Amino acid sequence: MGPCIALALALLLIATGCATLTPSQEKSLAEVHALAKETATVYGRAPTHVLVSHDPNAPPGSYTTGFFSLSALTLTSPFRDAIVAHELAHYVLGHEAPLLGKTQSERDRDYQRREEDANAKAVEILTRVAGMSEMRALQTMYQYLVGIQWALERYPRLDLRGHRPPCEEIADLLGRFPAQRAWTVSLDCAPPSLGTDG
Repeated sequence: MGPCIALALALLLIATGCATLTPSQEKSLAEVHALAKETATVYGRAPTHVLVSHDPNAPPGSYTTGFFSLSALTLTSPFRDAIVAHELAHYVLGHEAPLLGKTQSERDRDYQRREEDANAKAVEILTRVAGMSEMRALQTMYQYLVGIQWALERYPRLDLRGHRPPCEEIADLLGRFPAQRAWTVSLDCAPPSLGTDG
C-alpha cells in the first residue's frame, strides 16, 4: 500500500503543479486550510495536508494517511463544506487504519461503515469547528447526499466508489440525530423509524 500511496501523491503533486487556481479557488483553498488547521487543534491531531487535484476524473475529495485531496472543482462547489468535513472526519476518526475483516465482503462492509461514520462525524466537525448549528450542519450533509442521489437517479452507472446507495447513507445519517427529527422526518430517504413516536 505504501508504494501506491507514494505514487498517488506524486501524481497528485504533478497534477497540482500543472495548473493554477482562480482567485476564487485560492480564497476557498485558504478557508479549507484554516478549517483543517483548526480541526487538528480541536481534536488534538497532528496537522494534515491539503492537496488539490486538477484531474477532471478525480473524486470530489479523498483521504489517505497524512493528507486529503480535493478536486479543483470542489473548491467552488456549493457542496464544498460537506466534502471537506467528510474528509476531515476520516482524518479525525483515524480511517487510515487497514480495513477490518478476513473476506472482501467483510472489508467492504467495514469501508461502508467508515463512510457512514464519517458522514456523522462531519456534522460534528461543522458544528464544533466551523461554528454551524447542528441543524445547519446536518442540512449541509443532507443536501450533499441528496445531490449524489439525484445524480445516481439520472446516471445509474455512476461510480459510488464503494459507498452504499446515497439514500441508504442518508437514512443512516438522519437516524443518528434524533434531536433533529422534527424537521428530518419528512425528508426524502428519512428512515421509517423517524416517523414513529415509539
